[in-house]
Order: sequence, then C-alpha cells, then structure tokens
Amino acid sequence: MSTLRRMRPAGVVSGAAIGAIVALSACSGDPTVGVTPVTPAATASAIPPPTVATIGTIHRQRTLEAERKVEVRVTATSEPRGIVTSVSMTSPYFSSSGTVPTNVLLIDGDESRLRVPLGAPVCPAGEGQTVATVEVRAKDGLTLAATQVRLSDAVLAEINAEECAAKVATDAAQPAFTTAADAWVAEGVEASTEVTLTRGSSDAAATLTGLSGNVIFTLEPAEGALPVTLAPGQESVTVPVTVRASRCDAHAFAESKKTYVFRAWIDVDGEEIAVEYTATGTAEERLYALFAACGEGNDSGSIGGQ
Repeated sequence: MSTLRRMRPAGVVSGAAIGAIVALSACSGDPTVGVTPVTPAATASAIPPPTVATIGTIHRQRTLEAERKVEVRVTATSEPRGIVTSVSMTSPYFSSSGTVPTNVLLIDGDESRLRVPLGAPVCPAGEGQTVATVEVRAKDGLTLAATQVRLSDAVLAEINAEECAAKVATDAAQPAFTTAADAWVAEGVEASTEVTLTRGSSDAAATLTGLSGNVIFTLEPAEGALPVTLAPGQESVTVPVTVRASRCDAHAFAESKKTYVFRAWIDVDGEEIAVEYTATGTAEERLYALFAACGEGNDSGSIGGQ
C-alpha cells in the first residue's frame, strides 16, 4: 500500500488540498482572488463609436435602378474605424422605406457608401430636407450611436419627377404582356404575343406611341399597330408584338439588371412619357424559353452580330 502511495503521479492533488490552497490564497491577500474577469464583450462595449459628418450626398447608380435604390455616401470624421449597422431616410420626395440593416465599414476621412431603397414617390413632392439617420458603432465595439445626416437631394428630385410623370401615364394605361399561355406562339428564338394596355385609376385618354425591348430581347409591334389609343371609358386595348431573343450569352443574361423589363411610350394630355413594365409569370417563362433556344442554336452567343 505504501508503495502505491509513493507511485502517485506528481501534480495530482486531492480536492481537499485544492480547497485548502484557495483558502490560503484568500487569506494571503492575493489581488486576483475574488476579482471578476473583464469579458471581451465588456471591453468592446466601452469603445466609443466614430463620429460621422452631418452632411452627405446621394448618387444615382445605373446598377441599382432596377431595385429602386440610391447610394447614400457618408464620411467618418474620427477614429476608431467603425461599422454602419443601419440607415433610414426621410425625404419630401419619397415615403420612407424603413430602417435598413447594413454592415458597411467607416474609415476616418473616407466616404462610405450605403444602398438605400426608395419608398413610393410623393406626387406632388412635399417640402423640407432629406435626412438619413445613420447608426454606427466602433468596428470592435458594441455601443451604438445614431447621427442625422442632411443629404443633398437633387438626385431624388430628378427621380421623383420621372416617377411621378410615369404615374400619370400608368394611372391612365398600364402596359403588360398577356398572361394567357395560348397567346404566346413560339418558333425558335421568336414568339408572337400581345402587350395589353389596361385602364388604371385615371380616365384620361392614353395613346401608346412606342414599344421597345432591352439588352437581351428585341420587341417589335406589328406593322400599323401603333399608335393606338385607350379612350376614356375603355378598359383595355391589345397590341400584337413579336419578341426575339437577340443575345444568347449566359454572361450577358446573368449580368443584365433588367432582363425582363421592357419600355413603352404613352402620350397623356399631349405629353409623351416613358414607362417600364416587367414580364412576370407565364410571360417570364416564355421569354426564358426563347433565351434558352437562342443559346442552343447559336454557338457564337448572339444572333445577327448583336
């Protein structure tokens, strides 16, 4: 038995011995005993957020237009590096789209770019300033600070004017591809179908003067089909069209921001207004089938050198 005790490995201490050592340490005045460790979270929360300049800018980016977003640029004016955790915008030109979570880096002296969606256009536009509320924290911190940034909003005025004009047109006559499956007659990369103007909330006369496609699809109205007028009291009018997949390369299809968006020109009260409409449902399916047929039948990636 005594031999076994002597063979006990060094460093193995009984629970009672550990308790005695802790008790002795407490009595000896060891400053580390009984002190609550500082957690990483507690340290991080103590780091103050960077400050943000109270004046910013708005920029219109083509790649964001399909999503109805603008780019808001704000500048940090102090260290440490920070993170924009959310942004919201109020404006006399558009209703609020709410608070948008973000995760954008802030560096002292540099512009940070925030993508902000637009709400519904206010027609006519109101009065007042456009202001973004930007919530930031230190990159390694937890404490949040909100700053109101006044934005130069000439870009919003421009977009508002365009969208309010388009609303005048679409309130009178909204263009759309037919959703009837039997109204799509395809042959290879082309399909014969219809674009229909449907009466909206306005009873104004609306004349469809033009239709066009996009980067991927060419759209041509039937000869003599335009112009056509949706008269007051008339609920709809139909225009026969031909749609053709004019680009077959997958890269162009993937990169296109408005693959299924088409344009129409509508004259209301003597003003010709350009409006956009989007193929959905059956129309989107049939258009994709044209694109697929185009890719299968043309190794060069396009038709007619387009």
